[in-house]
Amino acid sequence: MKMLKLRSIKQYKMKKIKYKFMFECLVLLVTLIGCTGGMNDHFRVSRETYYVSIKGDDHARGSKRHPWRSIEKVNATAFKAGDAVYFEGGCTFDGMIRLDSMDSGMDGMDFVLGSYGEGKAVINGGIMQGMMAVNCDFFQVKDLVFIGAGRKNGNTTDGIYFTGAHNLIVNNLEISGFQHSGLHVQNSSNVKIEKIYAHDNGFAGIHITGINMNDPTKYENENIYIGHCVAEDNPGDPSVTNNHSGNGILASSVRGGIIEYCEAFNNGWDMPWTGNGPVGIWIWDCTDVIIQYCISHDNKTNPVAADGGGFDLDGGVSNSTIQYCLSFNNQGAGIGLFEFGAAKPWQNNVIRYNISQNDGINNGGSIAIWRNETGGTMRNCEIYNNTFFNNTARGVSLWIYNNWPGFNFRNNIFIYKGSFLFPGQKLNTELFLGNCYWNLSDDQSIAGYMNLEQWARKTGNEMLKGYIAGVYCDPYLVNPEALTITDPDRINKETQAGFSLKPGSPLIDHGLDLKKLFNLDVVKKDMIGTSLPQGNGFDIGALEFQGN
Repeated sequence: MKMLKLRSIKQYKMKKIKYKFMFECLVLLVTLIGCTGGMNDHFRVSRETYYVSIKGDDHARGSKRHPWRSIEKVNATAFKAGDAVYFEGGCTFDGMIRLDSMDSGMDGMDFVLGSYGEGKAVINGGIMQGMMAVNCDFFQVKDLVFIGAGRKNGNTTDGIYFTGAHNLIVNNLEISGFQHSGLHVQNSSNVKIEKIYAHDNGFAGIHITGINMNDPTKYENENIYIGHCVAEDNPGDPSVTNNHSGNGILASSVRGGIIEYCEAFNNGWDMPWTGNGPVGIWIWDCTDVIIQYCISHDNKTNPVAADGGGFDLDGGVSNSTIQYCLSFNNQGAGIGLFEFGAAKPWQNNVIRYNISQNDGINNGGSIAIWRNETGGTMRNCEIYNNTFFNNTARGVSLWIYNNWPGFNFRNNIFIYKGSFLFPGQKLNTELFLGNCYWNLSDDQSIAGYMNLEQWARKTGNEMLKGYIAGVYCDPYLVNPEALTITDPDRINKETQAGFSLKPGSPLIDHGLDLKKLFNLDVVKKDMIGTSLPQGNGFDIGALEFQGN
């Protein structure tokens, strides 16, 4: 009887524990349901579509037959994941669109802002921003035009400003008339920016920034894509009198990004500052960023200021690459490698398979290297298989203000009218191997030496295993001054024919095998898609010879 009694008590306790557990689970489930019911509406899927027309009524339902009328109605509405708002195409709506986290979407259910009907709707911000979105996730804005009153006509803002955005798509927009940047994205991740036409703004056409840019380790933006955009005629910001302005596309504080198939031209011509200047396409305080298949041309700066170049890897950039790009007719260097004294080190970057034509009209040369001597770290850059052509009045290939370790020039073509190295400057730690040099004025001196052989024997440059690896000769290019292409989608064999090697060129199969000799992680094709190598060896320059 005693054993039976103990067994019954034990069974009773086990049942009590079981029922208590079931009760606690039920309480938790009810609590979760209650919390979900109390969540903000934007966490629930809606897929409602709202329309805004100049003939609408803000008291209407917002349907296509009964649309809203104003931006104010949009600003006053809390949208849900999957919702969409479309403005009537061809019509202008005055005011600034204001969105926040209440207007976010969710994975697979973006909140969308765009146009309907014929053409794009115009959002006229006047003296204000065209749109400001704070902490909006899973958001798309597309097929719209944003205009401001003008950089010198009362507008003092950005055209579109995003901050704290994650999983953002910005597509097919035109942005103009804003004193600061056309499109400004800050502290965001997983951002895709495509087909933006940003023109007649002040500071920049497209601008990516962080909030702790002087931090030695942190980056505020991650996974940023900018593609098929045009930044044209962004002259300068009249309110910025102590720094550069008038940039085309500029990104900073980015970890992981791509800028490709973009064009930047005629920017920077009205910058008020007389110190450092703007650049067509450039980055600083970034890591793991690729700039490729872009064209930057005819960019400018203040007549007495610096820069005004095509491309630039600036302060604090690391593990980044400029490849397959074209630069021509810029007042500054075709490619600038600069360090102003950033918190992060400038290091381990690559410049390959690019073409520079007649850059450095006022500043620098085809390529320029500079570091502020008061701060910053600068080291290690592989510069190979580029074609640098300079037939300007200055006609300089290299502008190297000071010397830093690990800068290697290999398999490049240097064609210049003036001097290979800017007068008065000296080479020190830089290494040159397997390059072609050609002076259009038939001056064979190089970097203060009478000729290539004397330079090589005295300095060790162009010396490989006891032999002179470089050549001073006419590279036999088809027509190197015929470069006029402005559409990055048309970088191909036909448009680049002027920089191709003629049959019989001494540069064919004369390049160094950079993978075998130096273990470089080289690419498998040149800028027009030709497989490398084509013949018995690699060629010198940006374009591999394809035969007849």
